Amino acid sequence: MLPHSKITSVGKVTGPVTGAGADSRADVFLFDLDALVPSPFGRMDDEFARYLTKFAEQRSCYLLTNSNYTDVMTRLPSQVRNAFAGVFASAGTELWGKQDVLVRHDHDFSDDLYEFLVKVVQTSAFPDKCSPVLDNGSATIRMQLAGTRSTANQRKTYLAWERQHQELPAIMKEFQVRFPDHRVYRDSDTSLLIMPASFSTALVRSHILKRHKTARLISYLAPQSAASYAAPLCEALLSSDVLSEVTAPSDVSQLLSYEMRHLSGAEFPVTLPVGALVEA
Repeated sequence: MLPHSKITSVGKVTGPVTGAGADSRADVFLFDLDALVPSPFGRMDDEFARYLTKFAEQRSCYLLTNSNYTDVMTRLPSQVRNAFAGVFASAGTELWGKQDVLVRHDHDFSDDLYEFLVKVVQTSAFPDKCSPVLDNGSATIRMQLAGTRSTANQRKTYLAWERQHQELPAIMKEFQVRFPDHRVYRDSDTSLLIMPASFSTALVRSHILKRHKTARLISYLAPQSAASYAAPLCEALLSSDVLSEVTAPSDVSQLLSYEMRHLSGAEFPVTLPVGALVEA
């Protein structure tokens, strides 16, 4: 089992607990953009950005997001991006370092698949569709019938309609039958993410370990990500890795506050015997 905590209130953290023999100097941190900046088109708070930058300058940190790198640049200040060791954009199909793409998984989606998506858009009963509804990555397609650049109110309107009509589950079911060599995830309440079955977010961990061979991976993921496109990554984690589901920057700050104290030498970890599990 993973040392896995769902953060629900102040004081429930996994930070001070390590496995026997763990070396915190080898820890690598993976943050979900949706946990750092919950609003799809919001921008990170300046104070939190300074705090996270300070931490990333002392520890190897990576970002994971289902969005493209352009959205990352919009939502994260440059000092945060530059402090990170890398950014896994477009659901991990691209790895960026600073302004350069280091790894890119390309995939040519078939004409049949695009025709199916066009038909979905045309036949959707949602009355307020807003173009564009598709956003392409190198090996991903995101579909959002409210519009890929929709406002919070537009997405709220679609979500209320979707909860009544349950259109997205029906689309996913038909897609899986028609295109078994692809995977479709509900990566947010209002959008679908399509990826080739040949790609798995478990490769994110593999890319990190190529650069940090003895690393323990500490991941802070939004629940929606952990349950959808990042599920293969979560399944690939080892018992020595740590996974926490967080919903807001305050959760991340709470967890990192221990790590910052540990870096300053003000606090030491509690070491558990191998196989022990702590409930947060």
